Amino acid sequence: MSKTLLVAAALLPTTAFAQTTIPINPTLVITANRVEQPVSSVLAPVVVIDRAEIEARQVQSLPDLLKTLPGVQMATLGGRGHISSLFVRGTNSNHSLVLMNGRPIAAMVAGTPDLSQIPLGNIERIEYIRGPRAAVYGSDAIGGVINLITKTSAKNGSETHLKGGAGSNGYGQGELRTVQSLGQKTDMNMLIGYERTDGFDIKAQDGFTPIQPDRDGFAGLNGQIGLNHRFNDAWSADINAQGYNNLTEIDGGEDWLAPGVPSSDQSRVQAFQYDGGLKFQSETLTSRLEASYGENKLKTWLETQGEGSGKPIHTGLTRFSWINNWSGIKGLNLTGGADWQREEMKSDSRGSNKAFNAPDRDNTGLFAVGSYRWQALLWELSGRTDDNQQYGRHNTWSAASGLDIDENHNVRLSYGTGFKAPTFNQLYYPGSENPTLKPEESKNLELGLSGRYSAWDWSVNLYRNRIDNLIYCLTSMSYTCNPINTTADIKGVETELGIDTGPVHHRLSYDYTRAKDTGNQDLQLLRRAEHKGSWIADTRFDAATLTAELLYVGKRYDNNWATNQRVELGAYTLLNLAASYEVTQQFTLGGRIDNLLDRDYAPAYGYASPGTEFKVTADYRF
Repeated sequence: MSKTLLVAAALLPTTAFAQTTIPINPTLVITANRVEQPVSSVLAPVVVIDRAEIEARQVQSLPDLLKTLPGVQMATLGGRGHISSLFVRGTNSNHSLVLMNGRPIAAMVAGTPDLSQIPLGNIERIEYIRGPRAAVYGSDAIGGVINLITKTSAKNGSETHLKGGAGSNGYGQGELRTVQSLGQKTDMNMLIGYERTDGFDIKAQDGFTPIQPDRDGFAGLNGQIGLNHRFNDAWSADINAQGYNNLTEIDGGEDWLAPGVPSSDQSRVQAFQYDGGLKFQSETLTSRLEASYGENKLKTWLETQGEGSGKPIHTGLTRFSWINNWSGIKGLNLTGGADWQREEMKSDSRGSNKAFNAPDRDNTGLFAVGSYRWQALLWELSGRTDDNQQYGRHNTWSAASGLDIDENHNVRLSYGTGFKAPTFNQLYYPGSENPTLKPEESKNLELGLSGRYSAWDWSVNLYRNRIDNLIYCLTSMSYTCNPINTTADIKGVETELGIDTGPVHHRLSYDYTRAKDTGNQDLQLLRRAEHKGSWIADTRFDAATLTAELLYVGKRYDNNWATNQRVELGAYTLLNLAASYEVTQQFTLGGRIDNLLDRDYAPAYGYASPGTEFKVTADYRF
C-alpha cells in the first residue's frame, strides 16, 4: 500500500488543525532519562500526546490512541476491555515499559499491564520513547517506554468536568473529573468514571475456543485521587491513589475436562496503585525520593458457576527510587540514582486448577547518565547495573551522539543494550511452566535523521535490534504454550512527515519492520506486520475541531492452535473520523466514527472485528 495511499492522503484538502508554521518544539519531557529535559535534547525518537489531542480524537481506549503512532502495532482480542498486546518496533508485547507518572505499573502475570484496562479519563499527556532504555530503567525497556501522566496541579485554575457519552453496541460513559486548589500551596485532582458496552461477538474461532454465539461486553468502574503540596520554593511532595474494577465477557478456551465446553466466559480485572514522592529542586540540583505499591488481580469463570468459582491470578509490585540530577556546569548534565523493587505472586493465585506458586523476586539497580553539549554536538552516555535475586547481575549501557548540521537538520547515532527477566507466567504457570528460561538480552543500533522547516518537518530512523534468548511460545497439539529461548533479529525503518496545508495539519508515518525469529526458520514473528502506515489530519474552524485518521496494517502471521500451523492474516485499512464543537466556553459536544468503511479484518487469528462503531459525548466544565 503504503506509498500510494499515504501520498494520496497528503493531497486531500480535508480536516485538520495546526499552526501555519511548525516552531522548534519547546516541550519538556521526563521519560527519556527520568529528569525533565527539552525534547530537542533527547537522543531518541519521542512522541508527546497532550490532553487537547486526546479530546480531539475522541477515542474510547488507550490502544485506540496508540495504534497510529510510529513503531506501534496493536493486537486486540475483541472490543473494549479485551486483551490488547502492544508491539513496539517488532519486539514482544512485554518488552515495553509502561509507567504512570514516571513510576512502573503493577503488571499482569504476562509481565506487562493490559493497556485495554487502563482508563483514559485522567491522563493529561502521554510520552512515548522508542528504542531501548534499559540502561536507565532496567528490565522491560527493550522496545521503548510509555509514560502516562495525570494532571496533578491547578496552576491554570480550578476546573471540574462532567462528561457523558453514548454510542453503538450499547456503549455508555459517565465521568466526573476535577482539579482544585486547596489553598496557595496544595492542589488536588480526582476522577470517578464508569464505562460499559454490550460489545459484539468476538467469535474467537481459533480451533481451540468453543464457538459461543453471544455479545462480549464490558463494564468498568475507575477512580483516581492525588494531592500535590509545595512546602516552599525548593521542596514539594505528591501522593496518588488510582484503581479500576473491570468486568469483561470473553470466549474462554475449551475445558479439558469437558470437551466442547468453554472453561470461562467472564473475566474481572481489579487493579490499584498507591504512589508518592518527595522532591527537592534548586537552580542546579534536583533530587527525588519515590515509592509505589500496586496490585493486579485477574479472575476468570463460567457465568453459570458464579464468580466464586473463578481462578485468580494475583500479582504485586513494590518499588522505591532515589533520582538525582545536577547541572552546575554549562552544557554538562549528570543524572544518577538507585531503584529497589519486589515482584510477588500472591498466595491466592491459581492456574489450570492448580496452585500458581512463585517465589518473590527482588531487584536492586544503580544507574548513571551523563550528557554534554559542545556547540552543535551533543553526547550522552548511560550505564546501569542490576542485581536480580533470581538471575544475578546484569549490566546494560548505551551511548548516543547528536549533531545539529545546521538550524534545520539533525543527525544522531546510538547504541544500547537491554535485558528482560522471564515473567512469572513463563516460568511457573501450571502446565506450561519452564523454570530453566534465561533472561532476554538485546543490542540495538540506530541512526536517525530529521529536518524542520517553517511549515513542515520530517524524520527517518533506521535501527537493528538483535535479541538473544528471546522467549517464544512453542505451541503443541494439546493447546499448550511451551515457552523456550530463541533468537530474533529485528531490522526496521521509520519515516515521519508533518506538513501544514493551509488550516490543515497532516501527520504521516510509515514503518517497515522485519522481525525475524532467527532461531526458528527465520520466520516473521507472530502478529507483527512488515508494513504499517498512518495518516492523521486535523483542523480547527472557530469552535469546531475535525480529525481524520487512516491506518494501514499489512499482512501478518498468527498460529492456528488446532493444527499448530502458521496462518496468514490479511492486510487492512481503517478510516476513522472525529469531531468536537464548543457550544459555549463551558459546554462541548463531540463524536467519533470508527471503521467508517466497515472493513472486515482479523486483529488476531479467529477473532472478529467490530465493524463500524460510533459514539457521541457531551462535556460540561465549570
